[in-house]
Amino acid sequence: MDDDKIIIELKRLNNYLAILSVGPTENILSALKEKKILNTKQRVQMFLLIDGERTTPEIAKESQAGLRGAQLFIKELQKKGYARIERAGRAIIPKINYYKIIELISENKQEKGNDKR
Repeated sequence: MDDDKIIIELKRLNNYLAILSVGPTENILSALKEKKILNTKQRVQMFLLIDGERTTPEIAKESQAGLRGAQLFIKELQKKGYARIERAGRAIIPKINYYKIIELISENKQEKGNDKR
């Protein structure tokens, strides 16, 4: 296995570990709903389709959202740090920033813990 393939595999494993540390998908969705980011069923659907492989037009089509709506949603996620963009030629491929979501979930847990006191 050459160095490039090893690096790709390490990045993939790193993403899986980040996902596992967040917990169930419900934790992620709940945290983003509290921040008013996933405030419609269509946005939830688009978010769930962001897998680091689908392009923005594919996400729009599969979620039955308009292309412009998907672009704006992904731009919002990127602006707030919850997604990053990679390019493959002219294609834009959004990827979830699980580290930022881990921070968000941790903050939410701390706030809820402080509310109980």
